[in-house]
Amino acid sequence: MTQILKITQIFTDFFHLSLKVCALNFILTNLGFRKALIVLSFGSFWINTNAQTTKNFEFIKVDSSFSSLDGVFSALPPDVKFGGISGIEFYNNALYLVSDRAFKTDTTENSYIFKMDSIGQISTAFKFFGVKNVESIRFDNLSQKMFFAFEREDSTGVGFINENNIPINLATFSMKTDSLTTENRGIESLCFDEKHNLWFAFESSLGPSISFFQFPYDATKNSYDYNKKKVFQYPFDARICIKPDQKLSGNVGNGITEILPFDDNKLLVMERCFDDRFITMRLFVASIPSEGNIISKQQVFEFTIKNELLGQNRPLRPDNFEGMTWGKEENNQRILYIISDDNFNPKRQRTLLLTLGKIEIEK
Repeated sequence: MTQILKITQIFTDFFHLSLKVCALNFILTNLGFRKALIVLSFGSFWINTNAQTTKNFEFIKVDSSFSSLDGVFSALPPDVKFGGISGIEFYNNALYLVSDRAFKTDTTENSYIFKMDSIGQISTAFKFFGVKNVESIRFDNLSQKMFFAFEREDSTGVGFINENNIPINLATFSMKTDSLTTENRGIESLCFDEKHNLWFAFESSLGPSISFFQFPYDATKNSYDYNKKKVFQYPFDARICIKPDQKLSGNVGNGITEILPFDDNKLLVMERCFDDRFITMRLFVASIPSEGNIISKQQVFEFTIKNELLGQNRPLRPDNFEGMTWGKEENNQRILYIISDDNFNPKRQRTLLLTLGKIEIEK
């Protein structure tokens, strides 16, 4: 039996936890509903002129209440809490959520993984191999390894966990001296495309584009060859949601928080913008050129404070969305999960797990 990262070994110390009953609750009290079911089509944003359909996403559900099996956290430091989720991955019928640190006051900034077997119920939690400030995780079926992106005070980059459960960096950039990391903008996104390429993107840019890095799989080394990388430019507006007189900073402004494969030679890109009051989240389909390095993009989804998802003029307030992954199909519909980072600040932020469905609408 072969599974990525030899899952049975990784979970050995925690397997007994999944045999117990639910005891801990992480109920985010400032949201006025619990596992509400909301269905709404957001209309058409991307028109494919070569077909008779438009591709888009519809809002299916939001989860804001989470619980754990009894004893899940008993083997961990008492201060470790569920929250600070920066990445999400779907593998073997379960969701894996990673925090960018264990809790707000954690000086070590170690990340933790939470396994969610069913929506809202955490069955396992463990320290993420000593890696700090993880922003994204991906299971790679080709190399049978877990990959991650990280963003720290001094450096940002991508790496993987090897067969001995040791983290190995593939690419690193200085957060202090590299021109790509100005204003605390590191790497928060990571994915594999259908042609066996590894992709990552920087979060933001002060210029009109962001660098997207692509490098191929090397079968002789069972890894990805950063020395054969290609760099593409993604059109980007860092000020898309802020006023002309507002100052752009590491917190205020637009940024790319996750990417995923989307059809042939395309990526799905999540942009999250903060205007110092509200969050706006947009999804774009990015088309990779066969010649040159300039990416084109089309918007396919938008989530702003102006929505009326809860009805009766009650908008569902968007939050700090950082993680995104494809789930399994439901009712012949491709499912997309998006999760927010509460920054361990339950009075102002919360963990939201959005479920979106990919739809095609006839013109």
